[in-house]
Amino acid sequence: MKLRALLIGTALVASLAGNAAIADTLRLRAEAIVEGDVVQLGQLIEGMEKGAEIPVFRAPAPGTRGTIRADRVIAAARDMGIAGADKITLGGVEAVRIIRPGRVVSRHDMQNALARAFSERGAKGDIEVVLDDHLQPRMFDLTRTEELRVVSLLNTAPGGRFEARISLSGDTAGDSWMVTGTMMETREIAVLATDTDRGEALQKRDLTLVKRRVGTLPNDVIASADDLVGMVPRRLIRAGEPIRTSDLAKPILVEKNQVVSVIYAAPGISLSMRARAQANGSKGETIRVQNLSSKRVIEGVVTGPAQITITSPSAPQPVVAAAEIQRR
Repeated sequence: MKLRALLIGTALVASLAGNAAIADTLRLRAEAIVEGDVVQLGQLIEGMEKGAEIPVFRAPAPGTRGTIRADRVIAAARDMGIAGADKITLGGVEAVRIIRPGRVVSRHDMQNALARAFSERGAKGDIEVVLDDHLQPRMFDLTRTEELRVVSLLNTAPGGRFEARISLSGDTAGDSWMVTGTMMETREIAVLATDTDRGEALQKRDLTLVKRRVGTLPNDVIASADDLVGMVPRRLIRAGEPIRTSDLAKPILVEKNQVVSVIYAAPGISLSMRARAQANGSKGETIRVQNLSSKRVIEGVVTGPAQITITSPSAPQPVVAAAEIQRR
């Protein structure tokens, strides 16, 4: 009897110890992150050696979250025959938070895909696509790694209005949806940052780059900032206004009656003299000047402030002689 009692006692202790081990091993999780359409039991209960992959609940939609009450988790474990289901340690958890990350297809993603599609179909310049306000980002499962594609594209109205069908797979029978918006062909141009009056030479700091619709730009617009620097407005130009060729003039580098330096340049020869300008001149313009010594009138090209250059080797000999005398 004593031996039997001892064995019974030993078995009882072993049983209690086993239950305690199960209770210590199985613990309800406070949070579970899932990626598929279902929640597995092992994602809810920590420490499971068997049955962890059993699907028990439907997962929330991609990019959303939900909760599952602790008593429902325990009931599911019991229904699936999990040993020790009634001994799961709760640790104060009343409900498991279920988080399902998702792949976001944003409005920006859609606009970029549409811009590429318009370019592939022959649109010129920079393409800017603006979706209608009611269109919201879309959420997909993280496993959806396909490229976003435009399945069909239709220009539906003047002014760039369009209707298109977009899909992750490019298959019209799959997950595709309709979008609407406006397509604009744009071009980057330099404009004034502030209003600038006539006669003020433009500096790089005065300019800023903006995008404008191609259809709204004049044919003679000057787009490059480098082409604008140093030019002089003929009229008041407003900030942000496209600048046309007719709006500008070259700066006057030589003024009428100004004494200028005349450089004669020929192969192996470089001479200089002083002369008086007979007219105003901008860079690159040909004007007449009068030699201060000989009083002869000659022509040269304005190459800098108060500077005229003569490069023709066939320049009149008296000019060379006068230049030599002036040099001495």
